[in-house]
Amino acid sequence: MRGAMDQFDPMLSPPRIAFISSLGFGGSTTFVCNLAGELMRRNVPVLVVSPEKENDFATDFQIARVNVVLHDQRQMIFEDRMQAMLKALAEFRPTVVISCLGATSYEVLRYLPAGVNRMALIHTDAPMFYDAVSPYTGCMDAVVGISTRITEQLAAMSGFVNVAKFCLLHGVKIPPVAERRETDERPLRILYFGRIMNPQKRVYLFPKILADLKQAGIPFQWRIVGEGNQRGELERQMVSENPRQQVTFSGSVPNAQVAAILDQHDIFLLASDAEGLPISLLEAMAHGVVPVVSDLASGIREVVDASNGMLVPVQDLSGYARAIVHLHEHRDELAAKSAAARVRVQSNFSVAAMTDRWLAAFPAPPAAPPIWPSRWKITAPLTSKNPVQFSRPCRFLRRLARQLHAFWKCA
Repeated sequence: MRGAMDQFDPMLSPPRIAFISSLGFGGSTTFVCNLAGELMRRNVPVLVVSPEKENDFATDFQIARVNVVLHDQRQMIFEDRMQAMLKALAEFRPTVVISCLGATSYEVLRYLPAGVNRMALIHTDAPMFYDAVSPYTGCMDAVVGISTRITEQLAAMSGFVNVAKFCLLHGVKIPPVAERRETDERPLRILYFGRIMNPQKRVYLFPKILADLKQAGIPFQWRIVGEGNQRGELERQMVSENPRQQVTFSGSVPNAQVAAILDQHDIFLLASDAEGLPISLLEAMAHGVVPVVSDLASGIREVVDASNGMLVPVQDLSGYARAIVHLHEHRDELAAKSAAARVRVQSNFSVAAMTDRWLAAFPAPPAAPPIWPSRWKITAPLTSKNPVQFSRPCRFLRRLARQLHAFWKCA
């Protein structure tokens, strides 16, 4: 769904793109790294600004020659981080700013000068994500849904009626074809890759899925990769004494290791009750890993169907294990779905195809360069429930508290 923006030829008038996003472990960071890296490869200037200190993809951004500016949320109060982020943007002078994740990234849009195109991105089809961006509709020129479903939802919301809307599907790196040998005797290799959290990811279902798989008696190796507040509890619950039915936890892994991990697995498991178009799902399918995933209209159906995976109704809590058992018992079907999954992603979900979509959505640069101030008057966030804490006296106290905390930590 295209908005009322003029297209441009990037070779004649290249944009300057800034991303505002936290850079923790997850699909949103993978998206920024993939798109920013491909834009740089095409000689489009890029800057990534994060309101937080963490950067789990530091090496990947360096390899892609993408400049990343971080801000320590533990030492800087909100207003100081906003000033620093806006200063970094003013020095870079972007023509487009894309706020990718979280209220702080949307807050930046409030302070950009006229002439800078402001875009907000929604990754997940769930009320809390629409609610997070809704207060900022007056500060943006366009809103991007990463699936058809999300963009349709935005089009139906009265608050976005005057905002251009784009559906820009994600893309991932397409690996070379790796040989997969299927034997009925080999344990099925199952992978969960993502945040270990509730409620969205519904990892509380994993012990039940494990129990169902044990009862079915099939051999399997289930690897859970990621971090989250439910990891410790799952490790306590998901124990197997049978050497042919094993569960292992790997924690977060460097992005450079993801491809090798995917090549070692047969099934990608996702039991979420809310998603957009998960990057991890696309990456898995690109490597021929067959998805056993929740049947969500949010974006999963954009890429998964009966030919390349197994769609499980969200309320069918026993369906995930049944699908896995079915694929164990029908290895020829597993192999066929693996090949079809790879082809599906190759056809429309590559990084190159994603970048083409984004470049077509960018507007022509302004006729006159935007005028950037040297300082900004930062006010309480639009979503703040207690604006008084952002007053000048409270600001002084909060800044002093951060300095004392840093002093005692170093003492």
